[in-house]
Formats: sequence, structure tokens, C-alpha cells
Amino acid sequence: MPGHPRILIVDDDVELAADLATYLEQNGIDVDVTHDVASARRVLPDTAPDLCLVDIVMPGLSGRVFCKDVVESSDAGVIMMSSLSDSDTIIALLEIGADDYIVKPFRSTEVLARARAVLRRRDRAAPVVAVTRLGPWAFELENRQLRHDEGFTVALTPSEAEILRFMAASPGTVFSRADILAVSRNRQHGGAEDRAVDNLIKRLRRKIEDDPANARYVVTVYGKGFRLNP
Repeated sequence: MPGHPRILIVDDDVELAADLATYLEQNGIDVDVTHDVASARRVLPDTAPDLCLVDIVMPGLSGRVFCKDVVESSDAGVIMMSSLSDSDTIIALLEIGADDYIVKPFRSTEVLARARAVLRRRDRAAPVVAVTRLGPWAFELENRQLRHDEGFTVALTPSEAEILRFMAASPGTVFSRADILAVSRNRQHGGAEDRAVDNLIKRLRRKIEDDPANARYVVTVYGKGFRLNP
């Protein structure tokens, strides 16, 4: 991987964070460490990490809050770390934009492999769709937003913007749930795939469609998947 990617670790377990930072640095990654969300918020703009490794349960604000901060305010990837392993927790984190989820205890080798996978996905070249029209909406990929003809805008999460970019590159093509999951920031976790994709499509429709129950732009092709009608 060219260059030295930068990772921000946010974990109140001081020893674990230090050991993980040392291992990542030994493998060519620049690392910053904080032990609570308040500190992470302060350093995020200056460190400009490529990826954040974030514990969920910490004193003060939850790691979920910082995950949402990162998704909404930066282009960094997010991998959540926790001893919580129930599917509802994982799905909820994927839906707010986390790229991956690692259950504690973990091996440093696993963290490195997953971090590299997220960084590769983010660096992978993708067809550029500068502006796509969806009825009264203009999808602006660079700004990760939808602009209405009446002048107001609606922000998109990284997952929503990536899926819209992917579908807009081939309008009218039917994409399966597996296709959509593969290019979104939502990663596969057990049986959560269909729920993650369906919830992502529902959120997109609420932002784009006048009547989400009778979609005109993000259309369900029953038994096959979804297509975009620009």
C-alpha cells in the first residue's frame, strides 16, 4: 500500500490501545491514540486519519457517537471494536456508516488485515458520476448530497452516496442485494446482509422519493434486486 496510512485509535483500555498502536506502527501505519470521545473529537480535524478504530463502551460519550461524527464530518473509514457481539448492535453500527466491526478479544493480526481491507476499498478507483438527475434532485457526489431544484439540500451518509454513485453509473441495471452490499460501506456479518441492504434502500427512498412506498427512482425488481431510474 503506497504511503503511510494514518489510523486513530479511540479506546479507554490504555494497555490494549498501546499494544495495538505499536503493532500497527511496526507494520507501516502512522497511529494516534485517544482514550475517550471528547479527546478524539479534538484531534480528528488535525490528525485527518484515513481510518478510525473505535471502542463502543467508554466513559462519557459512547463510541457510537464518535462513529456518527466521523461519518458525517470526514472521509475516514470506521471500524468499531467491542465485546458486544449481538447482531442488532452490529447492524445498527453498519447502518450509521461503520465499515466493519471487530469483536473483542481480537488478535492484532486480525485488526491489521481488516484495516488494510477497508483502506484498499476506499482507495479503489471507481467510475465518477459528477452529477446525476433524479427528477427534481441533482446528486452531487463530490459534496455527498442531493440538491433539490428549489434550492435546499439533503446530506447523504457515505453508504448512501456510494450506493447512489454505483447505481447511477449504470442506470436501469438491476443490482442484487449482494452487489449493493459489496460496494457499500456496510460489510457482511452473518445473516445481516438483507436487513442491512433493505434498510439502506429505505433510507435512500425517504430522502429522494415523494412517496417512498411507491418508489419512482430507486425501484424494487422483485426476486432480483433494485435499479435506479434517473
